[in-house]
Amino acid sequence: MELIATAALQPGMEVAEDAVDYKGNLLVKKGTTLDKLTIQKLLISPIKCIQIKEAEDYVPTYFEKIKVSKTFQQFESVYHANFTAYKVAIDSFILKKVPPNNNDLLQIVENIFTPFERSRTTILDMLTVLKITDSDLLYAHGLNVALICKYTGKWFSLDEEELKTLILCGFYYDIGKHKLPREIIFKPGKLTSEELTLMRTHPVHSYNLIQNLSIDINIKLAALMHHERCDGNGYPQKLPADRINRFAKIISIIDAYEAMTSYRAYRDPLCPFKVIEIFEKDGLERYDVAYYLTFLERMVEEYIGKEVMLNDGTECSIVLINKQDLSRPMVRAGNDYIDLSREKNRYIEKLI
Repeated sequence: MELIATAALQPGMEVAEDAVDYKGNLLVKKGTTLDKLTIQKLLISPIKCIQIKEAEDYVPTYFEKIKVSKTFQQFESVYHANFTAYKVAIDSFILKKVPPNNNDLLQIVENIFTPFERSRTTILDMLTVLKITDSDLLYAHGLNVALICKYTGKWFSLDEEELKTLILCGFYYDIGKHKLPREIIFKPGKLTSEELTLMRTHPVHSYNLIQNLSIDINIKLAALMHHERCDGNGYPQKLPADRINRFAKIISIIDAYEAMTSYRAYRDPLCPFKVIEIFEKDGLERYDVAYYLTFLERMVEEYIGKEVMLNDGTECSIVLINKQDLSRPMVRAGNDYIDLSREKNRYIEKLI
């Protein structure tokens, strides 16, 4: 809803909250559709503004509300304006061997991030509903990861220079995928063994592309090692945990998160709590424990107070994190509190 001056009211607008004067007298009830007579009544009343419903108030789910919000429309415009500059820089590097200007890349992130830094709707959620054409998905993946690095870097207690390094890791780490066939990269089904072998060459391609650039060594190692896993079963070198670069460890988590929460032509983004559940099932041994737990705990905190629907249709709000079972927080439905870590047959299906 939006606070609108009475002088700007138009017939057809719907009142979002009861409009009362300074003495508490009801002037217009919530849900009233304004007509000329009602507007005239408000104009001569002592109140100067009332709450009016916006487009997002008429759609049923959290992410659908974001899609139609003015904030997202502004974000989408700013994102696409800067996306073009980013795409040109990457193409110039891949096709013409012209090294990107790192300050320009960092500025692209600032241009997108800064206007929405204090927005009620987070960058993370706006990236989730952002739709990108298939031909631009690979470029968007790098830009989105860089933006998520900017948003989450503070969670890992990085200083200013380390944060810049992490953001640049996001831009560069997957650049080797531009050397692979698009039909393999975006194949919706399972890859064949031959395709999987080819796909697993992209970290080496990324490293080879940037190894001679004048950039921080951590950026190069993140490109090479972002698919290494702490259990030693990653690729391309099957490195043990103590030999994996710390920036690569962070990027590996953000890379997986972005892939699961972004829109694809063949599927919608996964619910954040489904993503957290997948991380909990598969991640404890694969990812660095400190970075992994920090990321998941802070991610869940982003949704405290948000309204959700359970798989049985119950609508409730998130009130408390269960640190031992992060995808199953404590929720409240009316006066009832539900501990999803105890009720295993119930889970969060979507945000509303």
